[in-house]
Amino acid sequence: MDQRMQRGDPNRVEHPSRTRSGFSSSRVWWVCFAASVAIHFLAVAIYPFFGNTVNIDAISFSFPNVSGRTEGIQVLRLVEVADPIASERPDDPEEIEDVDDPEPPMTPVPIEGTPDPELIPPPPSGAELLRPNLSNPILWEALSSGVLDITLKQREQLLIASALARWNDSAATSLAAEAAAMDWTFTDDEGKRWGVSPGKIHLGDITLPLPFGFGTVVGKREEVNDRLWQWDEIYRQGVRAEVNESWRDRAEAIRRRRDRERTAVQPDTSRVPR
Repeated sequence: MDQRMQRGDPNRVEHPSRTRSGFSSSRVWWVCFAASVAIHFLAVAIYPFFGNTVNIDAISFSFPNVSGRTEGIQVLRLVEVADPIASERPDDPEEIEDVDDPEPPMTPVPIEGTPDPELIPPPPSGAELLRPNLSNPILWEALSSGVLDITLKQREQLLIASALARWNDSAATSLAAEAAAMDWTFTDDEGKRWGVSPGKIHLGDITLPLPFGFGTVVGKREEVNDRLWQWDEIYRQGVRAEVNESWRDRAEAIRRRRDRERTAVQPDTSRVPR
């Protein structure tokens, strides 16, 4: 291209130089800058006449919080106060006399009606009266010779008898509690008994026995029959095993007896002189 320009190429087109116009021109920039300076100068000049002045005395600062830790600069306000008025103390102060507390008068209150009897402990109960105490002469009587002369066998028999008596009492109490739990009866005002007890039906003055028992639950008969058959079979097999064991023991005893007889010394029947 440069060679074409040097040679004077006829196809080259020369454009005339363009000048900037519009907002991008230097003239517009200078006019705007001058207008901005004039506006700022005018605003600074008229601000004291139209703006509010600052009242220094009305400014208040909050006291710093010394309870917590603060970071940064703390501003303290120092206020000068006038000297307080010195209070004058009188030369001869008046002495204040101690006032004693007056005691209230004790006036007895009249009691209407008869006074209650003195509190006394309740009398002993029946169990306390029957229980022997240390002053009972029975505790200090001498033992008879029949008690001291028992043998060791008699002493053991007495201990066993007392233990059996306690066991019988406990068993009787337990059976009575079980019977009471199965007793579904009540007694009316006339003394008649109504309800069901073990093996009986009570209808007032009439008591009917129960000749029948409760059968198997419906739907469980086959299961109960199978269990009964198994139990009977186990019992029969056990009896058979005991019989076989007894036969085995008897056969073993007979065999041992025969062996002893065979090993015994037989008498010499040859009659041969020695």
